[in-house]
Amino acid sequence: MLKETGLPPHRFSLHHLRHTFATLLLQQSKNGKGDKVDLRTLKEFLGHESLATTQVYTHINFESKKRAICSFKLE
Repeated sequence: MLKETGLPPHRFSLHHLRHTFATLLLQQSKNGKGDKVDLRTLKEFLGHESLATTQVYTHINFESKKRAICSFKLE
């Protein structure tokens, strides 16, 4: 299946693709490009028992971190 899409099978696994999809789904919902998806929903979707496990696999990009830091108002 990966060969058919042009992705090298030695670089991608079902596990990798599944968690990449979850990360993109979470990022899109945070950017206002879709319905809101929270970590608990993703936890159920991915079949994780622990919310901490879901957090490990949903990578947050640098821009998201930067926005979070900049959102603090120091007065």
